[in-house]
Amino acid sequence: MWRFVGLLLALVAGIGTAMWHYRSPEAGMPVRVAARNDDRWIDDLQSRNPKEAEAATAEIESRGTSALPLIRHTLQDDASTEARKKAALKACAILGARASEAIPDIAALLPDETYSAEAALALSFMGSAAVPVLKDAVDDDNPTVRKEALRSLGKLRERASIDPQVVIPTLIDALNDSEGPVREVAVTYLGIVRDNPGKEVPALTNALGDDEAGVRAAAATALAAYGPAAQSALPALRKAAKDPDEQVQREAGRAIITISEKQT
Repeated sequence: MWRFVGLLLALVAGIGTAMWHYRSPEAGMPVRVAARNDDRWIDDLQSRNPKEAEAATAEIESRGTSALPLIRHTLQDDASTEARKKAALKACAILGARASEAIPDIAALLPDETYSAEAALALSFMGSAAVPVLKDAVDDDNPTVRKEALRSLGKLRERASIDPQVVIPTLIDALNDSEGPVREVAVTYLGIVRDNPGKEVPALTNALGDDEAGVRAAAATALAAYGPAAQSALPALRKAAKDPDEQVQREAGRAIITISEKQT
């Protein structure tokens, strides 16, 4: 008999445990509660489903700096997949300056061409603390790394109160880079930041004579953004309007009109 009572009590306890795991908070109906995967949000950042990506972004915003241990572990872990590391870099971009403690982890990935664009983009949201890393990367042997570092510095100047003397000389120096795509990025951002026309306009005017048509066209576009401050570039722009490349001709013509109109 006592054996029967013991079995009965065990059965009642088992039912109670099951009800605790499966009970509904609303109507008492049995509903299975799915176990939550706390890591899923980092993968969903790369989801092609906009709703999943938006939910993951909101999750990161709500977690704030508490998300950093997982983010940093992902960036440091050699076993992390490429997609997961890129998701972690995107998470750093979302957190911005709040993720500054992850800068060393991002810097370690920046020279890897696989991650250069994503790493540089993340750094472009992280304020002045990211400048030393990016300035070092501008001297990298890989032109892709140099290009992305310059782009990030230009974006930083747009987004944060960074001393122009930290960025402008670097962009001007990059006009002598051996690779056209790197020079084109430098020219483009000189036309965006426009902090020191006295130095930038002459540098851009010289770029109108670059060997690469893409650089020449970008220089003409950049000069147009200066308006009357680029008046000294008009003779070179008139010459560029007869360039063999049609895009250079077009951008030089637009620049001449824009600069001249703003003068009157």
